[in-house]
Amino acid sequence: MSQLALSPTERLYSAFLRHTALRVMEYARGMPISRHLAELQRSQWWSPEALAALQWQRVQPLLAHAYAHVPLYRRLWDEHGVHPADLRGLHDLQRLPVISKAMLRAAYPAEAVAANVVSTELVRYASSGSTGAPLQFVMTRAEKGRRWANMFRCWSWAGAYRGVKTANVKDGHALGTFQHGFGQWLEQSATRTLNISAYAVHDERIGQAVADLLRFRPRVMFAYPGTAYHLAQALAARGHTLPLRSVITSGEMLHPFQREAIEKQFACRVYDYYGGEGMDVAMQCGTGQSYHINAESVIMEVVDDAGRPVPQGQEGHVVLTNLNAWAMPFIRYAVGDIAALAGGRCACGRGLPLMDHVMGRSSDQLRLPSGRSLVMWYFTDVFRRFPGVESFQMRQTAPGHIEVLIVPGAQFGYLPANEGQRAAGSTHSLGEFIGAQAAVQHLRHQLDEQVRGEATLDMRLVEAIPLGPGGKHRFFIAERQP
Repeated sequence: MSQLALSPTERLYSAFLRHTALRVMEYARGMPISRHLAELQRSQWWSPEALAALQWQRVQPLLAHAYAHVPLYRRLWDEHGVHPADLRGLHDLQRLPVISKAMLRAAYPAEAVAANVVSTELVRYASSGSTGAPLQFVMTRAEKGRRWANMFRCWSWAGAYRGVKTANVKDGHALGTFQHGFGQWLEQSATRTLNISAYAVHDERIGQAVADLLRFRPRVMFAYPGTAYHLAQALAARGHTLPLRSVITSGEMLHPFQREAIEKQFACRVYDYYGGEGMDVAMQCGTGQSYHINAESVIMEVVDDAGRPVPQGQEGHVVLTNLNAWAMPFIRYAVGDIAALAGGRCACGRGLPLMDHVMGRSSDQLRLPSGRSLVMWYFTDVFRRFPGVESFQMRQTAPGHIEVLIVPGAQFGYLPANEGQRAAGSTHSLGEFIGAQAAVQHLRHQLDEQVRGEATLDMRLVEAIPLGPGGKHRFFIAERQP
């Protein structure tokens, strides 16, 4: 049996939830899901050309609606001298101005929410606020149903069907349509889902979190990359094993060293998921490292600083158009991330367009006074290979000043072993002991090789690094840039 294949019992129970319980929930919540999910399961196999034609078919009425009923877009498009009727194809979308989070925040709700929407149909949301300023937005129940259909399709690629025992180790919100009360308890019980707060994994409650997971024995886990990585370390330190069917990560950058450790400890593949602001943008299918873009629901562009499309494989700013959002449209919205698109077609056979990788938040790129940007991959690799670094964070507090916070573990003070000395499969084989302060200076020297004297490094050992909103951990924070 394939690792992702359901057992006969799981198959029967999942079918029951899909055909019976889900239909009852849809009726009770007024959120149609099943029909949209069936459509998405078929269209993912369409050709790229057919999917592009569907995008153009769906975006045209959305643009007309936004111009007629959303003051923000009418004003912006009039200022730029462009009308929805002027566009002749998807390539013409770049004629529309890019909007920012600050613009939407300033316009919400009077100028950002459609004037013809029925207020009783609205569900209110806020982004996680990982950059320090949450964005308020709304969607209708019908739009929320389409979003759930997107999520269910993506999760199915990882064998995460409803009814399969699942651990949700994230921000404390339930992995379901109900977020409190009896409805939440009933849904979580029916879908066999265990919720564990990400905060509990990073403080003194880690022992209880591990015990809860071992007792529950999930088959699938949803978690932030940093949280799943910390759990993997905690399980390994305690000598426990917890083989899973899959781990689905989202909400933060997934670094190669985290993927490696998570896959090794949980004996399964990691499926990274990318989205934001109510948009479920892309997810890995497990065949390759690229991400399938949910083309039926979102148009993803990658552009340069002037808003022009960049070639496939080249990094740029992510600009999203949510084809499902009519109550509060997101049209050419700069989400604040850096990513690159990929060409070709996945070996899995799906026709969905591909995203190559995500580099993270543009606000998390440390930019030096010369204009040179620091690449986070270098720094994560330096700290990953240094013994005793439990966690770290680099915070740019001024153009020429970077704070480096390090949480030392029991082995901090040892140098890394030479490559020839390192045991096979071991990242932290120990070299010479030089003491904590000398280890800090050794790390400073390695970081200085990349900073090249353009900024001073304030290196500090700390007991803990506070998590961001929702229990997320950020490696880079740019508070002040040139």
